[in-house]
Amino acid sequence: MQPHIVYFFEENDHSWLDPIADFVKKGIGQNESVIVIATEQHRLGLKTKLLANKTIGLEASNDTLYTTLDASTTLRLFMRNGWPDERLFLNVVGEIIGSIQNNTAVRIYQEISAVHLASRDYLVGLHLERLWAKLANNEDRSFLCGY
Repeated sequence: MQPHIVYFFEENDHSWLDPIADFVKKGIGQNESVIVIATEQHRLGLKTKLLANKTIGLEASNDTLYTTLDASTTLRLFMRNGWPDERLFLNVVGEIIGSIQNNTAVRIYQEISAVHLASRDYLVGLHLERLWAKLANNEDRSFLCGY
């Protein structure tokens, strides 16, 4: 399991969802809990793709392993005075992981850092990426960070 992967994509390239869908599909296929923290538009695009290939939905065998959250809403849970509070970040993300992990490995695709970088606050984005890297030091976790 690769602990921390960064994926750069362009919105107007229609194949940008493929590596994310593959990441999710592989995790669910291995009975891993999968969390997607992304924008509404990206969650919808990913959901459409995963439903089409029967990774999630009524015809999927492990649909309960898949959870999605909004990136902006999740970001607000640990930001204090314009800066990510490390203790809150670790608590919030830790609780998210703990609430769905069910004694399995966990995969997280996240765009939280990218959402913040859109405001051009690069130091905050870099700090967020460092916080994700701290969480990736656990052997039963894998992170794909999308930009």
